[in-house]
Amino acid sequence: MLGPRLLILFAAWIVACGASARQPGFEEEATSRRRPPVAQGPVPVATPRAPEPPPRDPAVRLERARRALPLGEGTVVRDPEVGSPYVLALRALSGGGALLGLVDVRVAPGVLIGRHDFTLGPMALTDAFVLRTSTGEPAILAALDGVDGASACGWWLSARHPRFLCAPKVARDSDFDQVGGVLLESWETDFPPPPLAEPTRTGRMIRLTPAGRWAEIDGFRCLGRPLAEVVEEAGSRGVRRWQRDMVGRLVRVARHQSDTFHDERAEALLEDAIAVDACDAGPWRLLGRLRFQSGQTESATPALAAAAAANIYCTEILSDGFPLTASGKYAVPTDALDSHEAAPLVDLADAVVGLDVSTPAGTEAWDTTRVLLARSSATRRLAEGAPGPKALARSLYLAYLERTAESADRHRTRRRRVEQQLQLLP
Repeated sequence: MLGPRLLILFAAWIVACGASARQPGFEEEATSRRRPPVAQGPVPVATPRAPEPPPRDPAVRLERARRALPLGEGTVVRDPEVGSPYVLALRALSGGGALLGLVDVRVAPGVLIGRHDFTLGPMALTDAFVLRTSTGEPAILAALDGVDGASACGWWLSARHPRFLCAPKVARDSDFDQVGGVLLESWETDFPPPPLAEPTRTGRMIRLTPAGRWAEIDGFRCLGRPLAEVVEEAGSRGVRRWQRDMVGRLVRVARHQSDTFHDERAEALLEDAIAVDACDAGPWRLLGRLRFQSGQTESATPALAAAAAANIYCTEILSDGFPLTASGKYAVPTDALDSHEAAPLVDLADAVVGLDVSTPAGTEAWDTTRVLLARSSATRRLAEGAPGPKALARSLYLAYLERTAESADRHRTRRRRVEQQLQLLP
């Protein structure tokens, strides 16, 4: 017989074996090997914190941009638009050149999402603006002023292919701005010279296409009125067509006022037309003729000189259908300067014959006339070698006869009078 101690040990062993047989681990493991695998759901990951609304405080935006850029002290920041999530920042580099950065300021510190290094000379960040393609993709551009003049560079934030780009330039001394969501390039036009009229500007509007290319969509020439007002007034017609329509309407009304002996009203309308497009010869010629007929030779002569020069010079600086040259002017073939431009030469010659250069007003008119004729090679030679008004008048009369030689019948009456005037000149 087993002793009491052995009986106790044997009972404990039986209890332990029963308990182990009832543990679920072994059966579940074997069963799980026979079951098909069950696909697991996505593993939860940490979601990044959503960006904050763009700060409006300029100091906060500047600080975030400085902290995002390398060598952030001294960084110049410009906002492309109010409340924009991005700023453009420019930092001068110690070895020359500059670093242009595009910074997202919705988070602190800001995040540098675009960088471009310029290697040539010092550069200034003068402005920033946002353009949009027809599909709504933004291009954030900086207006820069460097050793090569003004430029407009930045990032086209295309969802498919964001990239750095710069806008093409027509003239070296042009400036960049934006109007109505398109890029504006404009430059000061040296026609007409002061004090004949206020300074004017010539320019064009270009848009970024969805393909990332630049396309010219509108333009203007010799504009003396504020462009923002003109763009609003022109509306969907465009500035170029608005200039042409407005000048035509003002000249028609001025002719009517002149025919009804309201010369002062006519002159005011013509001056408005010149402010719309100083490169149109029509208002200048009519204004000069009105003044000459009323005996104002000193003020008539420069206006008629502007009419004579505008036909050629202004066609060279901006004309539809002619290719651009490297200097930003349009290459005009010589056959484009046909005989219809010869009549203003006679008007100018008639006025300059009676110009008295012994008076201050006469001297000023004479100097302005010579400056205007020197604007183009086609009219410069007319004034070369002409020491005084009568010599210039002879040169102008002869130029008219030369230009109308092939169509003499059409100009018979005026040619006869010009020949008579030449006989009277010393």
